[in-house]
Amino acid sequence: MRRTILIILTLLSGCQKQYDEAACNDLSQKKFRGFTDAPKKFAENCQGFKIKYTVELCQTALNELIISNDLSDLKSKYGDQIENCFTEQDIKKFNKKS
Repeated sequence: MRRTILIILTLLSGCQKQYDEAACNDLSQKKFRGFTDAPKKFAENCQGFKIKYTVELCQTALNELIISNDLSDLKSKYGDQIENCFTEQDIKKFNKKS
């Protein structure tokens, strides 16, 4: 019985996701988009990483998208990954220039 429990615990601990800076940036963007589990995962796993796409940057970029209606300008300014700050609905609604 003890052996079975030990094997199960070993397997479960081996299945935990390892977070790196890229994964934490993705979680930060998901947090901004409203994914329910992202804030907790971010808080538990991303404290030691430098986050480029913060919630604040995503909010700034969304405001700029609303005003400029040009996603390509934002990609030039912030990098291609800035698009991950936005929902598909945001892009459909506010990206008028292609």
